[in-house]
Amino acid sequence: MRFAVLGSIEARTDDGGLVDLGHLRQQSVLAVLLVEHGRPVPADVLVDRVWGDAAPQRARETLYSYLSRLRRILGDVLVRRPGGYLLEVAPEQIDLHAFRTLVSTASLPEALALWRGEPFAGLDTPWFVEQRHVLVAARFAAELDLADRQLEQGAHDQLLPSLISRAEAHPLDERVARQLIDALDRAGRTAEALDQYDRIRRLLSAELGIDPSLSLQQLHQRLLQRPTTSRAVPRQLPAAPGTFSGRSAALDQLRPDAGITAVSGIGGVGKTSLVLHWAHRNLDRFPDGQLFIDLRGFDPTDAPLPVATALTAFLHALGAPDTTIAADEQARVGAYRTLLAGKRMLIVLDNAIDSSQVVPLLPGRPGCTVVVTSRSRLGGLLTHHSAVLVDLDVLPAVEADAVLARQVGAARRAAEPEAFAELLEHCAGLPLALAIVAARAGSRPDLPLSVLADELRESRLDALTTDELTDSLRSVFASSYRALSPEEAELFVMMALAPGPDLGISAAASLVDQPTARVRPLLRRLESANLISQNAPGRYRIHDLLKLYAVEQHDPESRRTALRRLVDHYLFSTYNADHLLAPRRPQQQLEDPEPGCRPVEHTDRTAAHQWLDAEHACIVRAQRLAAAEGLHTRVWQLAWALNTFHNRGGHQTAQLIVWERALASVPELTDPAVQALVLRFIGHAYAKVGRHHESMQVLTEALQYAERDGSALVLGHAHQALASSYERRGDYENALPHALQQLSYRRRLDPVWAADALNLVGWLYALSARYAEGRPYCEEALSIYVSVGDRDGEAVTTDSLAYIAHHEGRYADAVAGYQHAIGIFREMGNTYHLANSLEHIGDTYLALGDQAAVRAHWQEAIDLLRQQGRDADAARLTKTLDELD
Repeated sequence: MRFAVLGSIEARTDDGGLVDLGHLRQQSVLAVLLVEHGRPVPADVLVDRVWGDAAPQRARETLYSYLSRLRRILGDVLVRRPGGYLLEVAPEQIDLHAFRTLVSTASLPEALALWRGEPFAGLDTPWFVEQRHVLVAARFAAELDLADRQLEQGAHDQLLPSLISRAEAHPLDERVARQLIDALDRAGRTAEALDQYDRIRRLLSAELGIDPSLSLQQLHQRLLQRPTTSRAVPRQLPAAPGTFSGRSAALDQLRPDAGITAVSGIGGVGKTSLVLHWAHRNLDRFPDGQLFIDLRGFDPTDAPLPVATALTAFLHALGAPDTTIAADEQARVGAYRTLLAGKRMLIVLDNAIDSSQVVPLLPGRPGCTVVVTSRSRLGGLLTHHSAVLVDLDVLPAVEADAVLARQVGAARRAAEPEAFAELLEHCAGLPLALAIVAARAGSRPDLPLSVLADELRESRLDALTTDELTDSLRSVFASSYRALSPEEAELFVMMALAPGPDLGISAAASLVDQPTARVRPLLRRLESANLISQNAPGRYRIHDLLKLYAVEQHDPESRRTALRRLVDHYLFSTYNADHLLAPRRPQQQLEDPEPGCRPVEHTDRTAAHQWLDAEHACIVRAQRLAAAEGLHTRVWQLAWALNTFHNRGGHQTAQLIVWERALASVPELTDPAVQALVLRFIGHAYAKVGRHHESMQVLTEALQYAERDGSALVLGHAHQALASSYERRGDYENALPHALQQLSYRRRLDPVWAADALNLVGWLYALSARYAEGRPYCEEALSIYVSVGDRDGEAVTTDSLAYIAHHEGRYADAVAGYQHAIGIFREMGNTYHLANSLEHIGDTYLALGDQAAVRAHWQEAIDLLRQQGRDADAARLTKTLDELD
């Protein structure tokens, strides 16, 4: 059996099987005995080390129960001796003692390979904390000893990434600094080595008030006195990323002969990893070496790197003696380009803030390949230097799944598939987020994925944070946000507050109370900075994780006013569109919009319909926002404004949602006419989806509000709604009295209202097989509709008359009538009634024996019914069509 404490407490059988050691407190008893190998440990000492100051009243009895269980698990190796308890195992069976033995024999790689994480993971009594400090210090010393040996063996290039990380973690450790300076010098990066010396010299002075040690000063002097010699092949690329997946399309765009390539994308999307992965795969294409520099354009802790500093570093790498480097920046540019002339090199300019930081670092002649990464699109490089743009987006779902699965492991994924899927969803395809989640899951193999998923659900940005500032998602986003102008920052934050899945230009203008002409360039700059993207021409969206960050930056005082402007933008724009779609529909009276709101004035019916198609999801969410903000009048008005679009498009589910939301606002309304209107429309919506009992309930209540109002208009509407609801239930006997009642009220009103009432009466007579009684009502309605130019009314009534003609045996008249109605419905985009008329004309063709025409019209009707979510009707008609065979 083998034991381990350099990580979580473990015991494994000889064949590698993990032994169940019980709970953590019981494991801590074993851990003390493992540390004290060969020395009996008294019970009192065990109690003190296992519990510290928190020992329970019966600690000794509890300890004995732990020892008894451990003896059953481990067997005879756990024994009691006169001086206490001990484990009779060989020291090499315990990783801690094996580590010390290997260090003493200078077998450092083997010693360090025994470490699996933080020693005594999860144990926090004072004794374990002290032991942990001792062991971590021993590991650190072994790491430094190994680094010294590897430097002597010439492994400086491979060591540099870890040495840089170690120097950042231990900024005041002179031995670490000496190793990094030595490695940089051996790699030909003497200028950077000198910078590192200057860094620790300043830190030691500021933090401790001392100078560097004599040995470090002597190393510095050697660097200063050594004559600079040209290195033929600088190799400055950092190590390739340890894990990399997918990105085949982006890799194909990176070409060694491309001249200049700009890789652009949101912070954390993996631009540098992509470039380094590609570069290491193509090293043979650059025989004269590779230059790499981090321009710190969006560094969360430091200012962008000055161009002069970058030039100096590159000149040193190219072998230019210090004495030849001019003070003038333009002279340095010239010297840099002279040294590059005729060479085939790769130059990676990482994390550029803009084109002006990059242009001086471009070669003067073809031959070298330059790859620039930036969160901005670097339009200057594209326009003036013919750069190729690689626009890096978040990972597709399949690739994100592969990345996280490889890090988490197949077993953990299979054990918690739902939690794994939720982790993926929270990361939203962003490689940095995936890497943070994978690292957190990997550092705690005992932690259920569901716990991490719960944390992400509770506070996603807080959970996507590491101890390293540069790897914190919030700090990555903050550095991009700080680069924005005040106007850009305001628009970015307000867009994140918008409730829809995306945002049009005019909506953005209303949000920030700016003319569209002013907002357009702001949107372009935000898109160039990769903080927003166009998912369709003129429509912008923000990545989910960026949106969370932006929302944290909002000013509560301006938020409410901005969102009121947005709600009114959607309300008045929808009203304008509805008026074009249904010009004869009496409009509701609206109070003035919020100042700064900029509604869309649609040019024609086609433009209005296209706008509603594009904005529908945003309008529905704006209504939900209005409800949350207590804007009860706006809630029902938005539902009303959408009704024509919903009816004609067959959007029954959406129609029900917006009217149910309006129904919740009824108690907050004071006008009985408005309350009756809301109840009437929700009654229609219930009836259309077959919820007839609920429909009758709210329509009966609507009639009560209408009677309280007392106007002919409101009473007519209420009776019309009840008649339609009875009709949908097939109860024509109860529908007709309400239809005749609404006709008596509506004849006193607008002619179109009268025509609607007439057609409903005629249609109900027809459904009751009283065709001769119904025809005059429909003919009178048709005459009114034609005289006022109401195309929708004309089509609906023509359909009614065609139905009557069919049942009176006048099939030719029926076909002509249906064809006329179908033509108008197509023209008006009224797909709901179009589906009904297509079914009706199919009935007539069936009576005529024209099965080909039946099939054509019924199949089109079935397709429309399915698109509209009218599945029951689609299934019924499909069954009827199948029976034709």
